[in-house]
Amino acid sequence: MRLRANGSLLLLMTLMTSHPVMAEGWYAGLNLGMGVANLRTPNGTDRDSQTVLGALVGYQANPYWALEAQYTGIGEATDNLAGSVKADALSLTVVGSLPINDSFKLLAKVGVANTQTTVSSPLTGVRDARRTASSIGLGAEYAFDSAISMRVGWDYYGAQVDTATGSKDFGTYVSSVGVVYRF
Repeated sequence: MRLRANGSLLLLMTLMTSHPVMAEGWYAGLNLGMGVANLRTPNGTDRDSQTVLGALVGYQANPYWALEAQYTGIGEATDNLAGSVKADALSLTVVGSLPINDSFKLLAKVGVANTQTTVSSPLTGVRDARRTASSIGLGAEYAFDSAISMRVGWDYYGAQVDTATGSKDFGTYVSSVGVVYRF
């Protein structure tokens, strides 16, 4: 128990030490995560998650606000019998930052995303679709130095598929970890 308390104290002291401030200006990054498409297919869903990749570019206006564009996979749902629905998103978000110290900050994102669902045949009754909807996210970022930081996050995207009776909206969730490089 004492070892666990000492380890927690050491971690807290490491996070509280001074490191270079996360600078204002341009940045880019890559993410790896798990996307979960909350979609029920016509014959029941066999699997509804997928490893996804993403790329982002942004501009940090000041320590509290940034504008960010991101392209990412957001998940796949596989039908019990045949076929699947895969979704990708292109988003533009405002990122609010709450600096905890010079190297660690909490993030909240709100914006808009254009999602594209692609239906593989022979998934009957479901067709490809596009949807523009709001996007939100939460995360944290730790700067190793003034140029490189690590980011973890959770994002939500609205998507849809077209059916014979209209369109069907569904939500997707992406949990990710990534690296950000500041220019």
